[in-house]
Amino acid sequence: MHKLFSIMIPMGLLVGTAFAANGIKGDGKFGAAGCGLGSMIFADQKGPIQILAATTNDAIFPQTFAISTGTSNCFEDGVALKEKEQEFFANANFESLHQEIAQGQGENLKAFAYLFGCQGEAVELFSSAAHTSYGSIFPSAKTNSVDMLANIHTMVKSRPELQTSCSDRG
Repeated sequence: MHKLFSIMIPMGLLVGTAFAANGIKGDGKFGAAGCGLGSMIFADQKGPIQILAATTNDAIFPQTFAISTGTSNCFEDGVALKEKEQEFFANANFESLHQEIAQGQGENLKAFAYLFGCQGEAVELFSSAAHTSYGSIFPSAKTNSVDMLANIHTMVKSRPELQTSCSDRG
């Protein structure tokens, strides 16, 4: 594993330098990998470098911790950034979340709960509530990630135990 990182980081820096040298950058603070340590290193460079940014976000300094604490480029105005992260995560993990909500458990569902500000036992409350609310979260086969996210926000707001134990936004 150590050898892998010793190869990946220099390669990532070379690729990142090549992208930056060609002026291939967007206007945002971070790219598709979201905020975190990877966004501080690779910023909003386009292309495959975002895979390395995502790996850095999760492997070196967990992105969920950065989001929860507002560190590593994960703090903008709080609410807006949290909503962007929720939207991105919901879209990127829609199929897994669909399946895990049906089961009432799973790693993506836990990570999603963290994005809603749930900590400790509240993660299990969130997972259980989502499982119980499956029919209203996914009311039809045409439910997409945007609909799912809106329905989960409604679920959180309608459950006093989640309102007090999870900070739905920012």
